[in-house]
Amino acid sequence: MTDGGARPILSRATSRMVKPSRIYQTAYQDFLKGRYEMAIAEFQQFVTDYPTHPLTPQAYYYLGESYLAKGLTQAAGRAWTTVIRRYPHSRPVPAVLYKLGRLLLQIGRAQEARRVWTVLIKKFRGSPEAKLAAQQLERLFP
Repeated sequence: MTDGGARPILSRATSRMVKPSRIYQTAYQDFLKGRYEMAIAEFQQFVTDYPTHPLTPQAYYYLGESYLAKGLTQAAGRAWTTVIRRYPHSRPVPAVLYKLGRLLLQIGRAQEARRVWTVLIKKFRGSPEAKLAAQQLERLFP
């Protein structure tokens, strides 16, 4: 399978012969180059094939970013919520909470954004994302 003539997406059999970190890096490079449909397919395959790999929470984060770039806000929210639920102690959680709050605000759910940012500030006090969330809350809810 390809995305309009680009390189083929790795089959499951092929992906077993390649290191998971290499598969992740390929998806990440596609994300950075704006090939969001390809990145989505690759990140989805990665999280399915390697649900316990250390890069899986990060893959869900970029899966959400890729969905958002395509305007798929519900899918982005689901990907980010997966990070929070399945990998609550992983590195991308503060960024996910901040992004999720921004997404909720964007779709008109300001009170939910407020709750998400409040959790972020309490759990990750001192993080750059908590500082951004506090600024947002001060601006939106003086």
